[in-house]
Amino acid sequence: MSYRDVAVHLTLDPRNEMRTRLAIALARRFGARVSGLYTVPPPNVPYYMGEYIPTELIQKQMDEAQRASVGAREAFLATCRDAGIEHRWLSSDMAPVEALRLGARASDIVIVGQPDPNPSDPASIPYGTDVLPHELALQAGRPVLAVPYAGEFGEIGRNILVAWNGKREAARAVHDAMPLLRSAETVHLLVVAPEKKGRTPLADIAEHLQRHGVRLQSAIVDGNGSGQRKVGQILMAEAQGRGADMMVMGAFGHSRLREMVFGGVTETVLSGMTLPVLLSN
Repeated sequence: MSYRDVAVHLTLDPRNEMRTRLAIALARRFGARVSGLYTVPPPNVPYYMGEYIPTELIQKQMDEAQRASVGAREAFLATCRDAGIEHRWLSSDMAPVEALRLGARASDIVIVGQPDPNPSDPASIPYGTDVLPHELALQAGRPVLAVPYAGEFGEIGRNILVAWNGKREAARAVHDAMPLLRSAETVHLLVVAPEKKGRTPLADIAEHLQRHGVRLQSAIVDGNGSGQRKVGQILMAEAQGRGADMMVMGAFGHSRLREMVFGGVTETVLSGMTLPVLLSN
């Protein structure tokens, strides 16, 4: 298994170039093509004001969105040409989750950005991206690489932390990340749970990864009965302490209301991430 098609989400966002460079780095490593999928933001019209907004203003917003897409297209194509990477440009006026859900299924991995977790102006967040990483990971059927809102990530996957709990979603994430895991210099396989007598939760998956030639370290961190939010914080602290440049984890989905009220490992990591996170469901 390898990555031969890498999709990257682009929109009205100054982080387009950083995500494109990361996609190019992955494509160069695996001999892949990069597909830039641009989602055109719709007019910003509150539903309760629709009939009061002049059509001229709506048309102006649509024209500005189209002009922005032309600039993004030219920047993407130039960056890929300069890198000597096979590439293509795709554009959609569908909501980002829907457009990427469809586009990701014809790709091996899709790169998306984390929305600003503390926006000074919530209206400045590109349309539909506020829930993009988590919702897409639950729907795409492909691994989703979520990239933090801040920081530079030109190349990743040399020192990887894998969050393991033995569940289906974690197994899916490990399988989907295998090209990166095999080429990594170090992989930290981590379980956040009290150690039990006898065979540990790590034993079988550690043996499986070693059979694939993964250079593996493994550990069990005693979470002392921590709740899901605390487990997410432990994972992020362990990733930082071990010098990881990315994390691999299963995307565990509940209703948005339940996630907002009770939190969750996935939600905690995605809201406070400081390194790219590969998610699968």
